[in-house]
Amino acid sequence: MHGDLELYKIFHTVAYYKNISHAAEALYISQPAVSKSIKKLESTVEVKLFSRSSKGVDLTTEGKIFYQYLDKALAIIADGEKALTALKAKKKGIITIGASTTLCKHFLLPHLKPFMNQYPEIQIKIINKTTFDTLTQIDQGIIDFGIISRLSDPSSYTFMKLADIQDIFVAKEEYLKTLHITQPNDIFAKGIFMLLEADNITRQYIDHFFVENNILIKPEIEINTMDFLIEFAKIGLGISVVIKSFVEKELTTGTLIEIPVSPPIPPRSVGIIYDKNRPLSIAAQTFLSYFKILTE
Repeated sequence: MHGDLELYKIFHTVAYYKNISHAAEALYISQPAVSKSIKKLESTVEVKLFSRSSKGVDLTTEGKIFYQYLDKALAIIADGEKALTALKAKKKGIITIGASTTLCKHFLLPHLKPFMNQYPEIQIKIINKTTFDTLTQIDQGIIDFGIISRLSDPSSYTFMKLADIQDIFVAKEEYLKTLHITQPNDIFAKGIFMLLEADNITRQYIDHFFVENNILIKPEIEINTMDFLIEFAKIGLGISVVIKSFVEKELTTGTLIEIPVSPPIPPRSVGIIYDKNRPLSIAAQTFLSYFKILTE
């Protein structure tokens, strides 16, 4: 670029008004300063842009062509400035969130509507992926945030806890009666187990619990969402491991029974995770601040 932006703006204003004095008034600078700037620009581009007339100044043929391009360029810059103003005012922006079906349903959606009511112009894009896929997309900069259960080593991420969760064993009462167990831990030898798929981070957490306690389990059913595990347990197909807060209603009504094993599965946390080394957009910062208030 041969000239600086200020010279281009002065040229554009003079071309619009076709009068140096009117342009000077619009720009809040002196007429000599305008004339000097035009001469400097013409010298820089080595093309005569204006010719004087009895009424003021007219664009030369080359000046008219230059004006057409510059008019579009300055309009784009003005639109960019407006966009920045809207972003700063939190009236624009896009937030991309990765979450599994279960975590999206239970931890994201309940808070999403109030956020969108408060910031209606901010667009929310949700990508339904497994936790491992979500982490990959955070690493690649595809998404801003992930909703996941806490990692054992979140060294390259920032994790903001939303809630503590407790995994429990549940089954239908009628099914438990068929097992004729005398101690809760008898379920490991007698029960049919239904678990999440092996590549699920929750499943891996449960498998670690089994290994730590010398429990050998081979699930009869493996599925990719906890909602289905709950439904399968409710119809008496076997024993599921689910998050307790997801089945409070079923436990209260007796549709499902919690099986208190010893030791219990250790509690864990669910929260928002993001790349600590990548700066967040204003919209993303707004989203994070909103959820920080909820957790305080």
